[in-house]
Amino acid sequence: MRRITGTHVYSYVKCQHLAALDLHLPRSERRPPHPWEEFAAQRGRDFEARYVQQLPIVAPQYPERDFEAGATATRELLTAGAPWIHQGVLMDDDRLGLPDLLRRLEGSSALGDHHYEVLDVKSSGRSRGEQILQVVFYTSLLAVVQQRMPTHGALILKDGREERFLIADYQAAFDQVQAGLRRLRGDLAASRPFLQPGCQGCYHDRRCLAAMEATSDLSLVAGMSHGARAILETAGCKTIGDLATFHAEGARARGNLDAALLRRLRRAAQAFLLGKPIVEARPRAERFGNAALVHMLTDPFADRVLAFGVLHPATAAGTFTFALPAAAADEWGALKQLLATLPRGVPLLHYGEALPRWCEVHAFAREADPTFEARFVDIGKRLKAAATWPRAVFGLGDLVHFGLGVDPLRAGHAGAAAMWTTLPDAAARLQAKLHSDLVDLAALHAAILEAEPTVVAAEVEAAAVAVARPE
Repeated sequence: MRRITGTHVYSYVKCQHLAALDLHLPRSERRPPHPWEEFAAQRGRDFEARYVQQLPIVAPQYPERDFEAGATATRELLTAGAPWIHQGVLMDDDRLGLPDLLRRLEGSSALGDHHYEVLDVKSSGRSRGEQILQVVFYTSLLAVVQQRMPTHGALILKDGREERFLIADYQAAFDQVQAGLRRLRGDLAASRPFLQPGCQGCYHDRRCLAAMEATSDLSLVAGMSHGARAILETAGCKTIGDLATFHAEGARARGNLDAALLRRLRRAAQAFLLGKPIVEARPRAERFGNAALVHMLTDPFADRVLAFGVLHPATAAGTFTFALPAAAADEWGALKQLLATLPRGVPLLHYGEALPRWCEVHAFAREADPTFEARFVDIGKRLKAAATWPRAVFGLGDLVHFGLGVDPLRAGHAGAAAMWTTLPDAAARLQAKLHSDLVDLAALHAAILEAEPTVVAAEVEAAAVAVARPE
């Protein structure tokens, strides 16, 4: 029986099927990490090493992967009252935990006149639910050893700040996660994959996506939710082909699913069968023929903008300009200089919330034009709303792949931008990625936002019938 670990808790909160696969499959079944994923992981390890270096830590000594010996050595350090214990081993029946840090506090326990609490070092800028529940998991193991439940746990974030929280505030949620993990450990079939944003960075992505495509899983349909999938399957609608031709008479026949939602999901299933977006009829009073596209590449770990790019006008033939700020202090000036070349008041199309959020943070400390942010237009929201997409889309890469039929990673992955800065050809890589993304956004603007509504009634019907009645 595989022990439940802190990693399983972390995975479960992100995706229950990920946790199930981790509980049942060997590590060899995972895809190898991409270079930029390993680069990011190493930065996290380096940050932890730098943080603990300033502390008077001790670590249990034991043969590699002999966790029973590690738990014994950790218990000896706990009893001795070491101020800080790094990478201790905590075990209890079917559970195993290796918390980053255990900190001694005053107050009696089974260890003597002192006890400990758990701290975990993270490379993120803010705390997340899966990180907190991981600490609660380690705390529950520590409580067994010292016969006292610590009142608090803590996360060390990438700026060195310690964020403390009450264990009791998260105990109920943790109990549910732990019960769910034990259920999944007993039966892999108790979990199914569901397409979601995190799938793109998961080391089981190839396995799960292949399985969902093989079964024509409803989660591939744009706008689908776990609840809607369950209702539809109960109503006998089990595949995308079923959904494309699903016409339920009355609320009971459709499982009381909202009628408008069902129509949208059926339309999305039809787009899936067609393999292309269906541009919807909508008000077109606002046009952006003279707009500029603005894009940036960032290093989230360092809170840095690595590159800004502008395409004006917002067409594939527009003029491309870019800037690579050398330091954080240069970022505002770099963007301001790029935008100064544009006609005054021109709309600034961008993808997602990153650029407006960055501007909001920096505008308070800079000489900012009060009308500047009023010119922002999130093209991502408009693209998603302007068409029914042939598959669930979560990011720019999905829109490019399913909307244009081209490889969104032909100039590299945006997540690799920070890694590129360590390479001799960093400037060329950043420039190529900026230009590729901007050209893709311009092409999507033309193909979706500037296009007339798609007339596919007969085509949709033929595709749906072909799936419903295969030869």
